[in-house]
Amino acid sequence: MADKMELLAYSTTQGAQVLNISRPTLYKLMQDPSFPKFKIGTRTMIPADGLREWVRNQARKEETE
Repeated sequence: MADKMELLAYSTTQGAQVLNISRPTLYKLMQDPSFPKFKIGTRTMIPADGLREWVRNQARKEETE
């Protein structure tokens, strides 16, 4: 059985699933310039490492507020 390949980037649907939020909520987050995203053609992708770092930064912000 082949090992499951780790994704380098998520689609918007996958990104919403990973964050456990709705796609409309994800699209609102993506309007923030600090949210990690890039385009491949017309498709918007979310880099896995960038998303992890963004989540860490959001958690740090919450701790300092």
